[in-house]
Amino acid sequence: MNTRIMSYTLLLSGMCLLGLSVTAAPTNSPKKGAMTKIAVVDVRRMLTQDPQLLKEDASVSHEWRELYNTLQETLKPINDEMKTLQAQYQEKVQELEKLQKSGVSSQEALQKKYKEEVAPFEYRYQAQSQRVQNFSYAELNKIQGVVGPKIQKATDKVAQAQGWDFVISKDVIASTFASGSRFNVTDDVLAIINADYAKTKAAAPKKDAKA
Repeated sequence: MNTRIMSYTLLLSGMCLLGLSVTAAPTNSPKKGAMTKIAVVDVRRMLTQDPQLLKEDASVSHEWRELYNTLQETLKPINDEMKTLQAQYQEKVQELEKLQKSGVSSQEALQKKYKEEVAPFEYRYQAQSQRVQNFSYAELNKIQGVVGPKIQKATDKVAQAQGWDFVISKDVIASTFASGSRFNVTDDVLAIINADYAKTKAAAPKKDAKA
């Protein structure tokens, strides 16, 4: 699978999560005449796929990072297989193009070569690309099924503690709320989910080292 397919899959899956949890439950019904207090949370940043941001502890969900990196390792041999298949396909296409430009082969002979040598590689590559994309999408949905509810729970905690009536995803509004803005509670949500994950990891049974 090439980078374009992986990025497209991640984007689709990320938007799926955003659609499921863009708004924290109201903490209290605003009093009549009171101004509704709304904050934003940058879910995309917490579930980033940017290599640089993934290295920054304060910018990403640590659990997401570990699960995402594990998926990348799983996909590496599949990506290598896809590169090999793509190279074989391109080689066959180039052979056919050279024959076509040379003019020594009839149209019938060219069509036969395409059908017998090029088309099978084209079909295999497209079919494998679709299988890999489906696999990636399914695995990312599983990861988001683990991390997503924790982000929602932490967002609700922040809303309750800080008195926000609603917390919405940064992606659904036009205004830009920089990190550090009093309306942007992303760092507060991250602090909760990363602290909880650290406690969970610390409490997990240690794997015995192999002799």
